[in-house]
Amino acid sequence: MVEHLASKPSGTSVDAWFADVSKTANLNPRLSEERMNLDGLPALKVRYRTATSDDTESVYVVSGSETFEISFNSRKPGVPLEKSGNYAIYSKMLETFRVKR
Repeated sequence: MVEHLASKPSGTSVDAWFADVSKTANLNPRLSEERMNLDGLPALKVRYRTATSDDTESVYVVSGSETFEISFNSRKPGVPLEKSGNYAIYSKMLETFRVKR
């Protein structure tokens, strides 16, 4: 799923905004995070664990002041996301994500 989130406040660095949005957009415990680029834009990939032991992954992307979240959840407790049949489709979606500038 791709979702448009709140705009990055002016005067807030991308790093500070990622730290904030990754904690407020998803309240589940974070397992890992990785900085990356999507379409030449700064992005942060975060893996979370839900109360039902599902793993979810969110990639936050900033373009100017616009913030987007691309997320994936297999809804299969105990099964790594990468083992989900749809994870390859999600990965391809990340590779081809573009922001109209």
